[in-house]
Amino acid sequence: MDPSKQQYYHQPYDQKQQQQLVTAVTVDPSALTDLAHREYQAGDYENAERHCMQLFRQDPNNVGVLLLLSSIHFQLRNLEKSSQFSTMAIKANPCCAEAYSNLGNVFKERQQLQEALENYRHAVRLKPDFIDGYINLAAALVAGGDLEQAVQAYISALQYNPDLYCVRSDLGNLLKAMGRLEEAKVRAWQSVR
Repeated sequence: MDPSKQQYYHQPYDQKQQQQLVTAVTVDPSALTDLAHREYQAGDYENAERHCMQLFRQDPNNVGVLLLLSSIHFQLRNLEKSSQFSTMAIKANPCCAEAYSNLGNVFKERQQLQEALENYRHAVRLKPDFIDGYINLAAALVAGGDLEQAVQAYISALQYNPDLYCVRSDLGNLLKAMGRLEEAKVRAWQSVR
């Protein structure tokens, strides 16, 4: 046997390489996705990203993984990467409302309200019962000073789930700030029923 091949043949994997190989061979993608979601929810963005990247290498068009990567990078304030992963999710599925909403979040964070509003509006057009989309839209409308449209966005969210206390509370606070105290009281009363 050629000595260079013999040396390579006898050289063992170090422990980290061996663990990576075992992980790559034995992990079920669904289980790894669930793990990445749990890590994200726990604020362990480094491990969530590492596991998502493992999944991304297996399937670069997995919209769920792309959305999670977008959210991870948004939380890390890496807005460029968040935007890239949202855009990739849109390319993989142009009807994915969550991807447009994530992209809207990036634009809002960059103070590009018009672009944020366009993405949020597109998201709720694609998925009319997308409550998070309405909440994001309302927040961007408030930031842009369009309070009446923000009220309408909150009301739209409540049409799909009238029991959302946080939305009722935000709507009530907005109405109070607009001087519509009686309407705010009615909304508050509805939220405790």
